[in-house]
This record gives sequence, structure tokens and C-alpha cells, in this order.
Amino acid sequence: MRILTHVTLGMALVAAGGLGTYGCSSDPDPTVSPDGGTQNPPPGTGTPAKGPSRGSPVALSDDDSVLVMVNRDVGTVSIFAIDYTGDGNSVNATKKAELPVGAEPWQVVIGSDNDTAYVVLRKDQKLVKITGLKSGGKVEGSVAVGSEPTGVALTPTGGTAWVSNWVDGTVSGVDTKTMQVTSTVDLNAALVKSGLLGKDVALRPSLAHPRSLAITNNLDAKDDDESIYVTEYYAQHVEKEAPDGANADRAKAGLVYKIKLADKSVSTIRLNPIADMGFKDSKGQTAGCYPNQLQSITVNGNFAYVSSVCASPKGPIGVVATVTPPDVSNVKTTTAGAVSVIDLRTDQEAAGTASLHARFDKLFTDKAAPDDATRRYPLAPVDMAFVPGSAVGYVVANGTDAAFRVRYDAEKGDISEVGSSTQLFVNLNPAGLAAAAQGKNPIGMAVSNTGKKFAFVANDVGRNLTVVDLNAQGILGGTEAPKVFESSAQPAAGSEAEARLRGKRFFNTGLARWSLKGQGWGACQSCHMDGYSDNISWYFARGPRQSTSLDGSFSKKNPSDQRVFNWTAIFDEVADFELNTRGISGGVGATVSVADPAKPPAATDRIDIAALGHSGLAGSAADAADPQNPLGLDPAGKLKDWSEITAYVQHIRPVRGASNLDPAKVAAGRKLFTSDATCQGCHGGDKWTISTRFYKPGVATTAALRTTAWTPPAGFPLGLLPAPDGSRTMRSDNGNAAAFDSIQCVLRPVGTFNVADDVAGIAELRQDMVTPGQGNEAIGKGFNSPSLLSVSLGAPYLHAGNATSLESLFSPTFKDHYGALSPNFLADADPAVRAQRVQELVHFLLSIDENAETVAIPKAGAQGGDFCALP
Repeated sequence: MRILTHVTLGMALVAAGGLGTYGCSSDPDPTVSPDGGTQNPPPGTGTPAKGPSRGSPVALSDDDSVLVMVNRDVGTVSIFAIDYTGDGNSVNATKKAELPVGAEPWQVVIGSDNDTAYVVLRKDQKLVKITGLKSGGKVEGSVAVGSEPTGVALTPTGGTAWVSNWVDGTVSGVDTKTMQVTSTVDLNAALVKSGLLGKDVALRPSLAHPRSLAITNNLDAKDDDESIYVTEYYAQHVEKEAPDGANADRAKAGLVYKIKLADKSVSTIRLNPIADMGFKDSKGQTAGCYPNQLQSITVNGNFAYVSSVCASPKGPIGVVATVTPPDVSNVKTTTAGAVSVIDLRTDQEAAGTASLHARFDKLFTDKAAPDDATRRYPLAPVDMAFVPGSAVGYVVANGTDAAFRVRYDAEKGDISEVGSSTQLFVNLNPAGLAAAAQGKNPIGMAVSNTGKKFAFVANDVGRNLTVVDLNAQGILGGTEAPKVFESSAQPAAGSEAEARLRGKRFFNTGLARWSLKGQGWGACQSCHMDGYSDNISWYFARGPRQSTSLDGSFSKKNPSDQRVFNWTAIFDEVADFELNTRGISGGVGATVSVADPAKPPAATDRIDIAALGHSGLAGSAADAADPQNPLGLDPAGKLKDWSEITAYVQHIRPVRGASNLDPAKVAAGRKLFTSDATCQGCHGGDKWTISTRFYKPGVATTAALRTTAWTPPAGFPLGLLPAPDGSRTMRSDNGNAAAFDSIQCVLRPVGTFNVADDVAGIAELRQDMVTPGQGNEAIGKGFNSPSLLSVSLGAPYLHAGNATSLESLFSPTFKDHYGALSPNFLADADPAVRAQRVQELVHFLLSIDENAETVAIPKAGAQGGDFCALP
């Protein structure tokens, strides 16, 4: 879509007709220059754009005649003809076509000719050109770009489409006429130059992770005097973690890259932590948070607005259940929806940066809104769109089926108002709405470019398009006659595809039973957007734990081949995370004996899985939740939500390996991995980890694991054994199951406990920030080997994020880790030889994806391997 240009306020008033609520009623002739002269037609689409450009899952043409929406899971885009009624009080969207374009269309942008669209395909790693939108559209061409492209935007002339390549760490410039890549800007170099990665990291792929981008437009019909602003998806260390973890909420900061189109030079802009996220924890302490998982960037007026998940990993974390009533304060000090504001005149952060959870909480309090499920918070703010000609923006919250109105000061950039006089937020899925019209998990918004009072929201799980009445601040037509249009068909009822989609819904939402009061305080996706890792080390009950990417949870060749979960192997089923839903997000959860759709979920609905012996490694949480009631519970479970979430997790796609690697280094690195270091002794097999659930969970089986002994295989390295002789059992808990219960036989002590590089630092503490974390006990020592799938997204590494980069991971600081199965590995006397070998190994690791040739797990012995066995 197109929004207010990046110009001075005075020029903006001339170009847009003033900063009105819905923009100007007519636009200036784009071929007339500010001094009254005419301009030569620019390259590209032939007509200069009317404002800055950004990609989104939904795009509306400048004349409001055509709308294009991506259907991410289906591999299609839908083209709608937009027709307003004569009185301007209603609108229809007629689907003209649903075009197959390739796997995972992620964002789309429409050219200023109003008839051409460009779609970026995340899985297929392409940019696709669609022409003839007004007549139904056709795919005219495509070009390969980098790995995992997630963002696209057009220069003012339309001559170049710029694409952000999330895994490669680059942006690609594509000539829109020839559909050829004509320029590549390497953002990895800018991140290295920033010094945030430490002194030992040299230029290579997959250091940077550019997610979304926006391009400025000063209306002079030229490209070279504009800039691209690109979000770095992951927060970067700006302080070393203190030994007591006191600075954990401010040790990182967000980052945005600025690329000058004139010379392709790159600079960085820091997005600082929020000192007070608006809530106090259970100890009465003020909690801060830092911008992470930067979702979108939108240029409007003199500012760029960046939406993110603001992370607050410092403990205490979780519901305090030892008091009556339970203290839920910590639920509100974990993550928050946030928007950071950049002043484009100075390229510095502006005063408007804020936690939107806090701003809307104050609004709800001031308006005496009931503290129940009728409140919603901006969980997972994935997109932001502005009303053209104004400073009124709407933040789209994927986790709460809503959009949140925020008005900014057009000159200062700070927030002047949230909510509206008609509604506190835009509810895309209100009670009473027919199932086909429900706006489930919105991913993007486009606002009318011609001054109409409407906006259009793309809903991912709903697979539909919602028309929002910006006067009423709700769905046009209300619940009785909603203007909601199908974009793509839902899966067949009862199909596996339907189960996965439902699982995706439950994974992503913070409504109903999935967070505190169903208000949107947290969801699985808060730490695992798209099923991957947020790269944050959270102070959980067992210690600091880096979120693991879930694509390595199950083999992609055999969905029944599952990893044991968490860094200390404390869960063996996806349904075990019911306790996270209850204890971290404050939700009722889905393992319940009552599920009355006419009543809100309540804590009394829960099945007490702990009392029944089916929590953690005890019994089977999946069986306890199963409505088929295999355990014969009375009363039985009512929902199949956890089985559907499991189906979703089983099919999370590993990200593609980097496309800009050196093939010779990849080949040499593979040899080092398999022959010199014998890494497959911990990281082999289809899941790229030896961690495997070797039993079917059940009360008798998991209890028997406590007394089932294991014997060290002949030649197995003594330093890798997780327990001494006499204490070697498949499962152990050191006499304190709540603190130490784990599948002992999968643990490997590799010298990473309380060891960190000089950038990351470490605090080996549990969520109370006092008690030492698990991992260094004599019995049950070490950690559960993670999968190497998506290692290109995994920095920092290890259980506590204690290695800032792969280069750090192979530095002498972690020699006990990389030398665990080969003590002389990387012991080269010549520093140049050692550095070359590290480079080769890094390139190989960055190439690992589901298409990479796997390395077999060796038979347990001198080369490592797995010695877990059934009772």
C-alpha cells in the first residue's frame, strides 16, 4: 500500500492536502513537480509512486480499484476488485482470481500503475511478477532471490523491487522490467562493523536477519535520493549479561539498517530497551523489555514505525501458585506488543517508542472496561498501516484477532492517543460472528488510498478478507451482515490439513483458554514465531533456557520420530506444554473436563494432570487431554487441541540453508563435521540430534525408566557420561522431581555450564534469580543435544545463549564442547589454518536444512551416539 511520504511537514501538507483523519479527497498530479514544471516519465511502471512503499500480506492499489492478498499456506494470491457504493458508505470485494504462484507467498506490493503486483515467495525463494490485475492477473515472470525472502518494497519510480533475504542476511534489488537481480546489499557486513558480535567475527552469510523493509519517497520521481529501512529480526547484545542476571531485560537492543540508494552504503539505527514495560512483577519490581522479533516497518511522514515482540526474559517468570489467589503479575512481565519510532530526519529513535500492552491497559482502566475476555491486547503485532495523510496508525495483532488504533504527534513522533471514541480496539472476531467470517490470526492491513473510510485486513488462519469501517472501528456490516470475503477455501473437514491449520491457530492465539483471561498476554508464538526460535534465553524454573526452534522436534521423514523436549529433557510430549500455557501465559489450557462454548473458560475446568500422574515426564499428558479417553478418566478430556498442535509442530518446515555460501567450504566443512570432529555423535540422524523419545509415554513405562539402568558402551568418552556409576538410570530426579526430573540418558555434559563469551555473559540461575540452574549436577549432568536444523537462525547458541556466534562456539572458550568427541579438533598451531577450518565448518552448518544429506548416528561407543533403551 502507499502512505504519507517521508518529507517535511510543510511539503506533506501540500502533497496530501493536510493531515486529516482520512487523508485528502484528491491527489496532486504525480507528473507535476513542486515548482510547477513537468517531469519526464520515470523508469519502471511509468508513473511515480505517491508515497513510500512497503510490503504486506495485503496490498491495495493507489486508486483503490484492486486488492491483492497472499494465501501463505496455500501457495496462491487472491485478486479482488474493490467497488465502493455511490454514497461511499459500503464496499464490496469481488474475487476475480486465485492464482497459484509458488510455495509460501509472504508479502505483496502493487506498482503505481495499479495493475502490476510483486509477490515474494518465502519457501520457493523467488520474486514473482503478476500483471493485468484489473483483468484477473497472470504470472508474467519470476526471479530467484536469496534464502527465505520475507519482505518486498518498490522504489518511487517502480524500477526496482527490493527484497529482504532473511537467512542470507542480504537484500536483493530486482529490475522490475527484466526481472533480473541487478544489485545485492550485504547487511552482514554492517552487523560485523557495528561491533555487536564481538571482535572475532568476520564477514559471512547469516549473521544478519533482515525481515521487513520500507522505502522512502520525497516525491521528486527519483530513486537515488531515497533510502531503504530494513529491520534486523533479532535483538543484539549491547551489554554482557551480569552474573546475577540483573540486566537481562536491557542487555539487548533492536536494530534497523538504513541503505542509501545513491551508493548502497549501510548504517545502523539502534532501538533501545523500554525501561518500564508498564507492569511490575510478583516481587514488585519494575520490568523492562527490548524489541525483538521485529515484525514490520512502516514509513509515515517524518518517522518510521517498527512493530516487535518486546521481550522481558528476567525472572521471576510464571504464575505464583503458592498464594491465594494465585499471583499472576509475572504473566504481564514476559512479552508485550511494542512499536519503536525512528525520526527519519535524524535517524535516531524518537520519543514515541512504547509498550502497547501498557498503553492499552491504561486505556482499559481509564474507561473502566471489564477485566475479562472483552479486553484484548496487541499480542504479536505483525503489521502496521496508516491512514494516508494522517498520523493515525493501526497495529494488527495476530495473537488476538484485532487491530489497535494509535495516533501519533506528526512532528514529535510520540503517542497522543490510543483507541477511539467509538471502540477501544477493532475486533475482527467478535462474539456472534459466523465461522466463515471470523478474522482469525490477521497478518496485514491496507487502508483506503482515496480518502474512503475503510481498511482491509488479511486473516491467515481465517483465509478471508475483512473490511473495517474506520468510523465505527469495527467490521463493516457488523455481525449480522459482515463484509468479509473468502480469499481461499478452508481445508476439508476432518482432514489432516484441517488439523494442522487448527493446531496453528491454537499455537498462535492468546485468546480464550490460551492466556490470562483470554486477553492476549502470551501464546506459543510469542517465543516461537512461525514455529522457530526468538533467540532469547528465558529464566525458567530449570535455569536460563534459549528458546529452541521447533522444526527439529520431529523427523520430517517419520513424524513419529520425536526429540525429547527442552534443554534438560523434561518433557516428552507436545501436550506437556499445557503447563506452560497455565503457568507462563496464565491461561486455562486445553486439558479440561469442561468445554462449554457458551461460557468463558475457567480454572475449574482443568484436569489436574499433576495429581493424576500425567505431567512432565510422568504418564501421558496427551492421553489425559484426549477426548477418546484412553486412560478412562472420570471426567474425560473434552478437546483435541493438543493433538492438533502436535500435528502443526510435526510439519513446521526447517528454514532453507543460506544460498550465498561457498560450496567448497561447505564440502570441506562437512568432512570436518563427520570425520575430524565426529559431531554426528551428538548431532546425527534425520533430526540432526541424537535426542529421541525411545518409549511410549505412560504411567508404568515412565516410572520404570527411573529404575532401568544403562551401562556405558565400550569406549564411550567418560567425560560425556551424565551420571557416575551407581546412579545411571534412564530417568533421574536427584530426589526432587520438580527441580531435576529429566531423561538422564540423553544428557551430555560438554562443558557449557556457566561458560560464556565476552559478548553474551551468563547467569546460571532459575526463575527466582537466586537458585542455581540445572545442568551441573553429578547425577543428570549436561544438556539435551539440540537439533542443527535452522542453525542459521540460532544465534546466540547453547542452552543459555552463551555463545554469540558460530565463530564464538568454535573459539577456545568452548573447547570442551567442540572437542568432546575429538580432543585435538581445532588444536592447529597455525592461527590461519585454524581460522580456515572454522570458516569451513560454519559454512557447512549454515547449509543444513531438510534437503541436506543427513549423517547417520554412530553405534554408541567411542564416537558418541545414543545408549537410551526401553525397560
